[in-house]
Amino acid sequence: MAIQLVTQSVGDALVTSLRERILADEITAGTAVTEASVATEYKVARQTAKAGIERLVGEGLLERTAHRSARVPLLDETRVQDLYFARGVIEVRAYELLASKRLLTPEALTAHEAFQACSTGSNVADIVQADVAFHRALIDGLESDRLSRAHSVIINEIRLCLAQVQNAHLLAPAEIAEEHQTIITAIRDGNVPRAGEVGLEHLRHAERNLLEYLRR
Repeated sequence: MAIQLVTQSVGDALVTSLRERILADEITAGTAVTEASVATEYKVARQTAKAGIERLVGEGLLERTAHRSARVPLLDETRVQDLYFARGVIEVRAYELLASKRLLTPEALTAHEAFQACSTGSNVADIVQADVAFHRALIDGLESDRLSRAHSVIINEIRLCLAQVQNAHLLAPAEIAEEHQTIITAIRDGNVPRAGEVGLEHLRHAERNLLEYLRR
């Protein structure tokens, strides 16, 4: 049966649907996502399917090796640890810099409110997107194009980790929202050490829970 797409450009709607299914674990880790299967399932042209797959490869939600179909990446301990390490290198220092300037942009506060609003829901894709938007808005507040681009690469790929945390019920969205608030408070208060500490613990909390789950 063909899957119906919401009204928007076919290419965008296709990517949105595939992204939501990957984040909801409906397309599971290790599953091949081919142009032929996508074109058939969604009743779209092969070229549209190919473009959609390439966009998701660029986002880190699919990976492709030479002469192989794109697949949903497998999350293992090494990948998770490296992703959170890279994320921490950027985010922890960024929060300290933001605190030193007491810099909270309207976009960051709006993103926090948006996450709080969706934290009572059950749509994993919405929760992950809102979580990513909050952290991205904080980093963007430093107004460094290169820093934002570097962070975007990592945060896009780490969405698989965030989704797994939600799919396995490892950390309640309301608890994540509270941790976001502690970061905001530290930045607003200009407490540089505290901003770094709570930012790091926020990452370690999710990483610990996810690693424990993967080791079961």
